[in-house]
Amino acid sequence: MKGMAVRILLSIVASLGLAWAQMNHHSMQMGGTGMTAMTELNKLSGRDFDIAYMSMMIEHHKGAVEMAQAALKASKDGRIRKAARKIVTVQNREIAQLTGWLRAWYAVPPSQRYMAMMRADMKPMMDTAMQGMTPMAGMAMQVDRSFLEGMIPHHQEAVDMSEVCLQKATKAELKRFCRGVIGLQKAEMAQYQAWLKTIK
Repeated sequence: MKGMAVRILLSIVASLGLAWAQMNHHSMQMGGTGMTAMTELNKLSGRDFDIAYMSMMIEHHKGAVEMAQAALKASKDGRIRKAARKIVTVQNREIAQLTGWLRAWYAVPPSQRYMAMMRADMKPMMDTAMQGMTPMAGMAMQVDRSFLEGMIPHHQEAVDMSEVCLQKATKAELKRFCRGVIGLQKAEMAQYQAWLKTIK
């Protein structure tokens, strides 16, 4: 009888563990971050929206660059390294572009408040991805999978923010920028999803 009780208890623990793992996986796929930044963007309009979106996207791009640089240090997969180099190049260029627009259009630097909000939202997902790409003595790390599983939801966040931008931005140049983000990052997400199927 006691043995049966132990088996039932172990079965329950195993089931809970599986459910927790599935919840964590789903969280990663959906971004694994808070909704503070998106909630804030949806409240704003006009000049305030433009400044918030650009400031948040600058910080968001910085996060992508950090993950890409970590992948370049650890990955030996040519596809991953090429993708990471592209992220560093394109997103650093866009950071400079957005910073220039903030200065030219509104005479302000990127908002520290909105950048901090974006960084806080990204932190759980970025911490998980960066941990998976940091080599540890005596442990085999799934560097490429960690990069892709971190970058897919990260890109999705940028797409979601940019879709709001298409509705709310006041500047035609900024709307064009947002369309570019949506197009490029959706294409990259599809590529990353395909690569995930080939990584064991």
